[in-house]
Amino acid sequence: MKKISFFLVLATIGLTLSACLIKPFDEAQFRVAAYNIRYAAEMDEESGNGWDIRKGPLTSLIQHHQFDIVGTQEGRGHQMDDIKKMLPTFGQILHPYGGNDHHNLGILYKEDLFEPLNTGVFWLSETPDTASIGWDATDRRICQWAKFRHKTSGKEFFFFNTHFYWRKEIARRQSGPLIAAKIKEIAGGTPAMITGDFNSRPETAQIKDILANLKDAHDATESPRKGVEGTGFKGGVFQGAPGGRIDYIFVSPQVRVLDYEVLSDVYNGNRYPSDHLPVTSTVVL
Repeated sequence: MKKISFFLVLATIGLTLSACLIKPFDEAQFRVAAYNIRYAAEMDEESGNGWDIRKGPLTSLIQHHQFDIVGTQEGRGHQMDDIKKMLPTFGQILHPYGGNDHHNLGILYKEDLFEPLNTGVFWLSETPDTASIGWDATDRRICQWAKFRHKTSGKEFFFFNTHFYWRKEIARRQSGPLIAAKIKEIAGGTPAMITGDFNSRPETAQIKDILANLKDAHDATESPRKGVEGTGFKGGVFQGAPGGRIDYIFVSPQVRVLDYEVLSDVYNGNRYPSDHLPVTSTVVL
């Protein structure tokens, strides 16, 4: 009897420890990323950084770092087709934008983890509900969104993704408060996050407007930040030190940020897969 009791005690301790180590069934924890993948430009072919060369390293980076849901910017149609073939476990929600709608915003998500419930888009302009060019911009800029259900926990959240205009100041400045207001309007009290290339440094007014309602993962992380600070290069530059921090993950107050990293993976010795470095965080709803 004493021997049986001893083994029962050991079994109970083992089960208790296992319960502490296993993630709760109702917890929604996953890895988010923001990644401007750089459109397929002719100048990149000439510099040895063409899409056909870098698409393998780019998709390998997404796989290696175990991204679960990614907001991408700039990808053209054939680029997103290539990514779909190379990352078959990911679904894609795409919406065109830019000059002649040549680019796409993309929300890439693991289909075994997430179920899309609803999708939408608004334009970064004075008339956000109508396809339009805003303020002093010269092409259409948008914010796309999707409402997801996390399959394991059943929890729902909104995922927004955007790319601010880069050349003129008024369009960037006005896009900040518009984004903040629309996220509040669309998501309400449901957990939300937004990824994107905001073409804006942290000290700008448009980023401060967004921070009135959301948290910057860079600052909200519960563990020390990893990687370099800057995320963007001049267009078509795939080597060297990045410039300022212009790519972000913002989250609503209901979302915890466990970590934050800017990834500097290279291939062929010293080349990045894009002229932006991806930003990634593990989040918990």
